[in-house]
Amino acid sequence: MVKTESKKKAGNALLRFVQGVLLGSSGVLPGVSGGVLCVVFGIYKPLMEVLAAPVKKLKEHWKMLLPVGLGALAGLVLVVNLLGAVMENYKSLAECVFVGLILGTLPALIKNAGKEKRTAGSYVAFFASFILLFSLLAYLKYFSSFAVIPSFFWFVGAGAVFGISVVLPGLSAYTILEFFGLFKPIVNGALNFDFGVLVPIAIGGAAALILLSKAISSLYEKNFSIMSHIIIGVVVATTIPLIPTHFESFAAFALQLVLIACGFAVAITFEYFDKKIN
Repeated sequence: MVKTESKKKAGNALLRFVQGVLLGSSGVLPGVSGGVLCVVFGIYKPLMEVLAAPVKKLKEHWKMLLPVGLGALAGLVLVVNLLGAVMENYKSLAECVFVGLILGTLPALIKNAGKEKRTAGSYVAFFASFILLFSLLAYLKYFSSFAVIPSFFWFVGAGAVFGISVVLPGLSAYTILEFFGLFKPIVNGALNFDFGVLVPIAIGGAAALILLSKAISSLYEKNFSIMSHIIIGVVVATTIPLIPTHFESFAAFALQLVLIACGFAVAITFEYFDKKIN
């Protein structure tokens, strides 16, 4: 009986570790939201409770969250090493797959946003977030000399983006970081264990989770439809600038189109298995 109970606990810990690996991977994989995976794995609510009241709730949930945290660290290291090699040698092709992955999450995001009745405010939230953010990104890209020089400040901001992407299911950190040119420096910093990159990211991520999680979770619960449509607007606005517009030849255009379609198909497949798991 004792052995059976021990095996059960070990099995649960292993399962949570594997879930953590997937969560860690989602931190750097485009089109994959850590927040969505937290919801699927049943970790979202305990995590939000710990972030809202760490002293009180950590005693209750630490056995669940510890293997998840260890797995997330392992997954992050593994995926960062893989992405580093891919981005170094096949950046333009990899970005096409990433765009497909992001576009493939949109049907699920739209469906999820419609769980509660869509109101006029929902559509206003979508168009407002899309127009404001897309206009800002277009201005920065085409009409401004603004350029991001990776620094402590920017890496803290990148960490905050990672943290917010966990709190807001559906928001992928990649699209924002890639636009500002921070994704590759972060991958390189992680590959080289550069504490000048890792420490500010950890600070930004922890600060965002601790300071914003309670407020954002409250907004999400009280205004689910509006918040969900804001996220869709953000995802669309940050993805459009990543879509390739220049092609060396028709063959290159066809290859990139195929890769986008493959990324889209993979995202749809993940969504199918998510439904099966649920």
